[in-house]
Amino acid sequence: MGVQQGLSLTMIKIESLHKSYFRGDTPLPIIRGVDLTIDQGEFVAIMGASGSGKSTLLNIIGCLDKADKGTYHLDGIGVHQTDDDGLAKLRSSLMGFIFQSFNLLSRRDALANVILPLVYQGTPSSQRQALAIAALERVGLADRATHLPNQLSGGQQQRVAIARALVNKPKLLIADEPTGALDSKTGQQVMDLFKELHSEGHTIVMVTHDAHLAQAADRVVHMRDGRIVV
Repeated sequence: MGVQQGLSLTMIKIESLHKSYFRGDTPLPIIRGVDLTIDQGEFVAIMGASGSGKSTLLNIIGCLDKADKGTYHLDGIGVHQTDDDGLAKLRSSLMGFIFQSFNLLSRRDALANVILPLVYQGTPSSQRQALAIAALERVGLADRATHLPNQLSGGQQQRVAIARALVNKPKLLIADEPTGALDSKTGQQVMDLFKELHSEGHTIVMVTHDAHLAQAADRVVHMRDGRIVV
């Protein structure tokens, strides 16, 4: 699965990254030669207008998409040299994902939603419930474990999603507009939780359109026309 995991304090190292999509036979460049390094424990916000390439870059960082050219090392592992099965293992073992739309299963309660990544990772069934309850406790929702998503507020649903992202104890949290579906007060509460997770040592990469929320990050990366700009 690429190079061996090293002892570097670098979590993400991207060099000369390119990605295009096709409209018929016509290539549409989305990422144009991006270089980006993110250290372990760093909180980085990626900002940019619609079409700037920020979501595509986040998908590549999250091993949901692959670049056409360039190199990407994640925790010392050569992602650009990794096949689809290897990418799935990286997502399961190293990452937790938080999306704008929560992506909870509507017919499963909060506890079952949080348990799901443990099933995919192959965690023994005897350990899953305790781990999931601990994750719900971490986000202050242990008392809502048996509630379905439609019985929870938007902020509570997003906190369940964060618990789901945390349950595998990932090294990297990937957040795509995590407050986009929330009102400003609830969004700020979610960002306060992100700050706490960051203070505990989590590496966080977040796409946001909100400059105020981005101020919570250690560093803001701006994208325009597929490139990182100062």
